[in-house]
Amino acid sequence: MEPYAVRPRARLPRLASPVRLALLMLPLVALISLILSAVAPPASAVSAPHVLARTAALVDGASGAVIWQRDAHRPGPVASTTKILTALVADDTYVAGKVFTVPQAAEEVDGTRLGYQTGMRVRRHDLLTTLLLVSANDAAETLARAYPRGGRAGFLTAMQAEAESFGCSDSTWRDPSGLDASGHRASAADLAILGRVLLARPELAKIVATPWTRYRWPDGRVQVITNHNHLVSKGRDPGAIGLKTGFTESARSTIVAAERRGGRTLIAVALGSDDMYGDVRSMFAYGFATRVPSGAELLGRDPAGRSSSLGPTPLRSRSSRNGSGTASSLTPASNPLLSRLLPAPLPTLATAAVALLVLGITVAALSRSQRR
Repeated sequence: MEPYAVRPRARLPRLASPVRLALLMLPLVALISLILSAVAPPASAVSAPHVLARTAALVDGASGAVIWQRDAHRPGPVASTTKILTALVADDTYVAGKVFTVPQAAEEVDGTRLGYQTGMRVRRHDLLTTLLLVSANDAAETLARAYPRGGRAGFLTAMQAEAESFGCSDSTWRDPSGLDASGHRASAADLAILGRVLLARPELAKIVATPWTRYRWPDGRVQVITNHNHLVSKGRDPGAIGLKTGFTESARSTIVAAERRGGRTLIAVALGSDDMYGDVRSMFAYGFATRVPSGAELLGRDPAGRSSSLGPTPLRSRSSRNGSGTASSLTPASNPLLSRLLPAPLPTLATAAVALLVLGITVAALSRSQRR
């Protein structure tokens, strides 16, 4: 019996290594190209927003980087957007359970009032709610005049000091409500900084994102109050999360707005506008369609930092407008890769990571097969 002859297995002709590598990588390269094309394009590739405001700024909420601006450092009257800072100082000064007695000056203050009367006892949270939701000047005066180190004057001094500690450099604060007091000025850039800080305070961020609430007066009666910010209260802007509107004859319409989409938050400021909602909607459309430009100015300091004698911790050592200082290589504005990827939605970034992992495994497998 003749031995069984084992036939060698037929093998397909082996392609040259470069050709095999190219064929295997083509689908992966196509996938990665598709992913990167979904990431927001550079600002220069998108039409600029249509904005009527005298001054404006569009800022990345995560980094403080300026995406677009118009005279963002030019100070001017800002009306009730001032109350963002008033709320921050009150939040840092008064304990959560504090109860205030409404002074006569609050009952008599000019402008928008909720209707607090002299001698009423009102909780801190209720004053902050009416201050930010319906722009109550009587709430602002009550908070300011109770300041333990100098009353109203001391509160204004604290507003100036706290704003500067957050990195504001263009503003002077003369009224807790934002009325047209002599010298009361702020810039779009500084209001964007304060907006970022407020969004890092859970209690305040929740208030400004509330469309309406049932407000209980000290005597027990309940009144429905609606957020003056129509981006939040009207329900036509699903990503809207705040912040504050204002109006005086001198300032015209003013707004600090925030919107969140796909895990990314933008802050838009429009001052001296005849169409503030149109302005910020146009800025948001532009901002979410693009990415942080390379070399963008970074505004402010760490919004999570609490004010103190030392001030909050800076996000990074940043160049000032006179060119001094150094910048970290891992900030979105200075690192091209980060400034391209940070604006991308999380699912896009996850898909890119998986594609790169598969690519790495493929290359490693090819390398091992070539050594056999």
